[in-house]
Amino acid sequence: MRQIAGVVLIAGILGCSGATTSPSRGGGADAKPVAAAPATNLPPLSYPLATLPPAKERGDVAGFEGASAWINVDHPLTKDELRGRVVIVDFWTSCCINCLQTLPILHQIEDRFRGRAVTVVGIHSPKFDEEKQAGRLQDVVRDNRIEHPVAVDGSMAIWRAWGVESWPTVAVLDVEGRAVWAASGEPALEELTSVVAAALDEGQRANKLAKGPLRGVRVEPIENKPLRYPGKVLALKDGGLAIADTGHDRLVVVDRSGKVEATIGSGLAGKADGSFQEASFSRPEGLAEVGADLFVADTGNHTLRKIDRAARVVTTVAGTGEIGLGRLSTEERPARAVALRSPWDLLEVRGALYVALAGSHQIGLFDPKRETFRLVAGNGHEARVDGPLLDASFAQPSALATDGAEVFVLDSETSSVRAIDVAKGQVRTVVGEDLFVFGDVDGDRTKARLQHPIGMTYAGGALYVADSYNSKVKRVDPRTGTTRTVLGADLGEPAGLGSSGSTLFIADTNHHRVLRWPLESSAKADAVALGDLAAPSIETPPPVVIDARDPTIAIGPLRIPPGAASKVHVRWDIPKGTGVNDEAPFRVVWATARGLARVPAPTREKGTLAKEGFEIEVEPVAGAKTAELTGVLDMVVCDVVTHAVCLPVRRTLAASFAVEPGAVPTAVTIPLPAAAVP
Repeated sequence: MRQIAGVVLIAGILGCSGATTSPSRGGGADAKPVAAAPATNLPPLSYPLATLPPAKERGDVAGFEGASAWINVDHPLTKDELRGRVVIVDFWTSCCINCLQTLPILHQIEDRFRGRAVTVVGIHSPKFDEEKQAGRLQDVVRDNRIEHPVAVDGSMAIWRAWGVESWPTVAVLDVEGRAVWAASGEPALEELTSVVAAALDEGQRANKLAKGPLRGVRVEPIENKPLRYPGKVLALKDGGLAIADTGHDRLVVVDRSGKVEATIGSGLAGKADGSFQEASFSRPEGLAEVGADLFVADTGNHTLRKIDRAARVVTTVAGTGEIGLGRLSTEERPARAVALRSPWDLLEVRGALYVALAGSHQIGLFDPKRETFRLVAGNGHEARVDGPLLDASFAQPSALATDGAEVFVLDSETSSVRAIDVAKGQVRTVVGEDLFVFGDVDGDRTKARLQHPIGMTYAGGALYVADSYNSKVKRVDPRTGTTRTVLGADLGEPAGLGSSGSTLFIADTNHHRVLRWPLESSAKADAVALGDLAAPSIETPPPVVIDARDPTIAIGPLRIPPGAASKVHVRWDIPKGTGVNDEAPFRVVWATARGLARVPAPTREKGTLAKEGFEIEVEPVAGAKTAELTGVLDMVVCDVVTHAVCLPVRRTLAASFAVEPGAVPTAVTIPLPAAAVP
């Protein structure tokens, strides 16, 4: 740890990732619970409070001058207007897997402190040339459902002013705008929570917290298209096509005519197993076919999922559901007990599945019959190093392909194509150089350059690469590395390729479509007609965090009829003198559902529209006798007599239903706390 430009930062490794863990800064495991003093506008904090550095040791930060544009806010942010708020500053870049793995942590922080004077500010300081474009970054923000302000730091001016050295770097500022904590690498959720809670408590005790929401925040709109930022595509043995509809957290299967055979997943981010309608995914990517079953790399959940097309059921077959931080073993282990780290692509070879683990920079092997997992190649360091399997280094492997003899790996961060000779136990480089060597150049292997490629397939004796940040498709000779562009017009950062015979399928990601192109022909690529495919009927919010420390309100069991959607009216049991705040946000977001055809749509309103309560629309699945629903309620209640006190209310909702013929749903009442001066 050292002092740079007035802010305490952690010197991290160069490249597109920092350390995978961050040391304690007086918080985390060593933090002690501290009772917060009661205040007139906030309830006591329920999180452990870290010990913050003394005021004289807190560094002043450089500010946010130098951004070429801002996203999700209608004006450039300044240090002065952020005073009174605890600010989490996230230095990131969109190519970086560690940065992408940090975003869910920040989502959880935003959920935990919603309604309080806590603001996340993203500083996007790019590695690749393509990442400098503000218009392109808007797609990234929409795709990753980022709701906080993001500065476009295309010239790295803010990065340099703050003395940042690696992605991601996260800092916490107190209400006076001084740094109280900073670290490179993905932050630990509980440690970051305790630091934020301590800074918030400090500001509350000093009566310096800002009132109301941050001015000018405008979340980027989400386009409601049938496909949303599709990732990988897979040509199926029966002539159909499987598509990772990544932005909708679901999969789409179409037959050879383009007719939609199945949509798999509710459309809400989650990790539930079950029927095609009940199951949920989080940013699914790579696909593979073994026998009659499909397998998917459920990247955001750090798991592999099996899709039984005949039974129309989804099950988790590998991964614990938690991000992997430990070392992988070359010995076979039960796959459900192995914590994986952002699996991004799958490749079937003789009934087994090779797995590109983008987050740990390694290649694993899953055996569907034995249900085991083991490490095949990669020492876990982010680099381009050839040699023996376990000594070799990869850099965010994002795609896999094979010619039957070697397994080819697309290394996104070194913009290179690698090859694994499993029989000889060796890794070699087909084309590419290093972490900061990239471009858009055709030619032999010494001259050719790619820019953050993500998709790849093998067809007709060659590798076809989705050169994503160049928005092109390139042909790579697997023996010589000679590279040439074969398709480049009108593509928007293609992220996936599949092939069948002489036909190439392209996930034209930022254009929300899949293209079909006859290999090596002069014909133009045409869009695959997806028949009556529609976007999910519900909006896709960030994953809902159920916190065991929040009070739970049990609702029901409520009687609902089978075979149709019903509306259940929820009313308030509210103490005299307390009312719902008109202008504060009101939110009900459902996390999990069992026995229901779909997770209900979230409610996001102002309090003025929820003064008398809200409605839940539920529809049981065919044959269900009972159903359950869990979610989170966020709102603010105030003293309507003295107007001296407002109280943020966060509750876990647990609703149960009895499905009975002829049942008529009745209204239900739930209690709210009194807003009163302590």
